[in-house]
Amino acid sequence: MSSSHPGGRELRVPRAICVALTLAVLAAVPSGAAAAPSPEKFAIESLSARPDAVSGGDVLAAVGVPKTVPVHQTRILLNGADVTADFTPDRPGSRRLVGLVDGLVLGRNELTADANGKGRGRPLDTLELVNHPISGPVFSGPHQEPFICRTAGTDLGLPLDADCSTPTRVDYYYRSSETNSFKALADPRSRPADLAETTTRAGETVDYVVRVESGTINRAIYRWAVLADGGETGRGWNGRLRYEFGGGCGTGHHQGTLGPTAVLDNDVLSEGYANATATLNTFGVNCNDVLSAETMSMVKERLTEELRRPPVWTMGWGGSGGAIQQLMIAQNYPGLLDGIVPSATFQDNGLAEPADCRLLNRYFAAFGAAVSAAQRQAIMGFRNNSSCLAWDVAFADVIVAQRGCDPSVPASLIYNAATNPGGVRCTLWDNQVNIYGIDPATGFAPRTLDNVGVQYGLEALKSGTITLDRFLDLNERIGGYDNDGNPRAARTVADAGAVETAYRTGRVTTDTGALADVPILDMRAYNDAAVDIHTYIHSYIVRERLRRANGSAANQIMWRSASTAASSAPMATAARQTMAGWLDAIATDQSDRPLSEKVVAAKPAQAVDACWTSTGERIDDPAEIGASGPCTALYPPSSTPRLRAGAPLAMNAIKCQLRPLDLGEYGAVSPAQEQRLRAAFPGGVCDYGRPGIGEQPLAGTWLSFGP
Repeated sequence: MSSSHPGGRELRVPRAICVALTLAVLAAVPSGAAAAPSPEKFAIESLSARPDAVSGGDVLAAVGVPKTVPVHQTRILLNGADVTADFTPDRPGSRRLVGLVDGLVLGRNELTADANGKGRGRPLDTLELVNHPISGPVFSGPHQEPFICRTAGTDLGLPLDADCSTPTRVDYYYRSSETNSFKALADPRSRPADLAETTTRAGETVDYVVRVESGTINRAIYRWAVLADGGETGRGWNGRLRYEFGGGCGTGHHQGTLGPTAVLDNDVLSEGYANATATLNTFGVNCNDVLSAETMSMVKERLTEELRRPPVWTMGWGGSGGAIQQLMIAQNYPGLLDGIVPSATFQDNGLAEPADCRLLNRYFAAFGAAVSAAQRQAIMGFRNNSSCLAWDVAFADVIVAQRGCDPSVPASLIYNAATNPGGVRCTLWDNQVNIYGIDPATGFAPRTLDNVGVQYGLEALKSGTITLDRFLDLNERIGGYDNDGNPRAARTVADAGAVETAYRTGRVTTDTGALADVPILDMRAYNDAAVDIHTYIHSYIVRERLRRANGSAANQIMWRSASTAASSAPMATAARQTMAGWLDAIATDQSDRPLSEKVVAAKPAQAVDACWTSTGERIDDPAEIGASGPCTALYPPSSTPRLRAGAPLAMNAIKCQLRPLDLGEYGAVSPAQEQRLRAAFPGGVCDYGRPGIGEQPLAGTWLSFGP
């Protein structure tokens, strides 16, 4: 891994397995937190980014002027240079000045406010700002190399440098009243004959003209859109932002692509929201939630600077890998997302299911001809046995060192144990090497993958669906993976340091982070009966983890629908509107009570568990494992191989502690079967009554992994 030296030479950045021990915790004050003017001194705040996470050489800042100083006597300095002219009152007669300040140097800067530039004996405030390159990084650690730029395949053209930089581009579109679609608009001040109007959520009726800004930030292609009636940026904006996250799980080394119309969502823009996303906010491009959080922070900073005020709140939106990002960013980087609407939820980007499924598929193909469909279902837990095949095809390759990369990464660059041992390793852990560090014994990132002591098919055995001999055969042959992700006869053993790092840095959701401080509206189009990896049980897992961590899951509601548009479309509309009302209510709560209490107190009446029938009828009904209401009857949750192996619903143990075999739980056991049991589980079996090995609290939020 390398970064650019200011003089142009490549600077090699050493890494060690103990990298997580040196994590820096950034300041805890959110960038948008109000700093009330003091009667004794000025109060400066950064509006567009956290003070220590500014990027691109500029910052939108506010200065609260104390009552003892006439506003016109205020002087504002950046590193000693007068920038007072950049600031104006945020409204007539206000004692709060807002300005976009540029010219920040890389690294530390000082923004100072006082009266007439005379600090001695006068009110004074100084805010330290840390500025980072617009190409990043800010807190995700050294850039991943090699990195393939993809701008040439978009309207942004060829990149200008190795960081995939391009000029910022602005395009305008309008909504046609004739075709109900967006059309390009060369002059945003013109009024085509078929120009539609829209009435926003704030009750403002404007010409339906949209400004789309595009470019590269943090080596990602970004796009954001906002209403621009008459060509005026933000005219019609309701002051709120929806941020989109994409699915999948890829191991990076490329920029990804994003079309110019990707953010033109009529449902969102017509109500006045700004809408934003970037390629590194799609997990299929890079399955690294820290990089996604960093990219979001920088894009949101750019949007705030252009609109000259921060959003009142930001709503997260997206499914599958997009749901994972929302959950992990809300937990680990609070303040970026104020409320989240994950769909097709997975609790985090742990890899138990794809890893288990590849092993189970291999067993069934080679040794399981006598295992019936009912027995396979009892072992795997899915309603559709082919869901395990889907997991294998869709995601298991990210554990394989030479198969997890995107096709855009040249084959000549990719690791091969025999022919290219120094090549790019395409695993999830190597993709997050800034978090996990390097194992000096291998020279690669250590892994958290583990199945030691896992009793595959335990619940199927207990129910009598499979025999003890079948259970033994399965667990004798299931095997695991070597360090390159290739199947082997022995079980997979996680690196103890990597497991501790995973808990400490928030790779597991909801342990001790900030997830209780955001409202969560989990929605899902039900696909458990289909050949699909997006099974409903994961929403229940998130709920159980919230309860385990916080004693309550009152900040989460669960909605489900049929997988048809007639059912899922009204659910999605209701989700956006309900979350917006919920966030508005939180924003108006000026009490001193904890944010987690404000979230629960602000819940709208309609923010309860519910489902939509195939015809679009809503039914309010609790979502709980074991419930017998109408929604559970329509959309019953299935299970997973680990749950069927005896794991608790929270599934929070990366690597389980072991206990001795208890022969009593297997029924009648012959001496030969006992010998096989002890050989299959020489160290014992998972003890899920105890915390997982290495399980520990989160080290803090806003962790930095460099530079």
